[in-house]
Amino acid sequence: AGTILNEVRKAAEMLAEKEVAADVWSVTSFNELRREAMAIERYNRLHPEQKPQQSYVERMLSETEGVIIAASDYMGMYAEQIRPYLNKRRYVVLGTDGFGRSDTRAQLRHFFEVDAKSIAYATMKALFDEDLITLDQLKKSAAEWGIHSHKANPAEV
Repeated sequence: AGTILNEVRKAAEMLAEKEVAADVWSVTSFNELRREAMAIERYNRLHPEQKPQQSYVERMLSETEGVIIAASDYMGMYAEQIRPYLNKRRYVVLGTDGFGRSDTRAQLRHFFEVDAKSIAYATMKALFDEDLITLDQLKKSAAEWGIHSHKANPAEV
């Protein structure tokens, strides 16, 4: 949610140019998704005779397929909260972990690799990891979007 959503939408457009479909979802509170999922988990544990319930995030994502990329202007751990409820789907979290050395939000997102190009590339890498695209397609995307493997890890700078 918030202004990062603009970067996610741009990334979806970049992916569409490569014939990669992407659904864009806005999460207003990973905290609330986690709390609700934990309550459902507890209910299921205490009511084994009942049909297991599913959390909101499980219900919504059960109707989808593919990889899941979460991009946040917060630390990655914020989006990590829901990982247990994603039915073991590939889940890549991008966040602004560490100390930024940027004077604008755009530069901050580039520094922490949560700008549109980095989001699109993370998606392509996840698709490669799932054997859904080739290494050549991944490398071509990286070159086109200026993704460099030699860039320093922002969390270590």
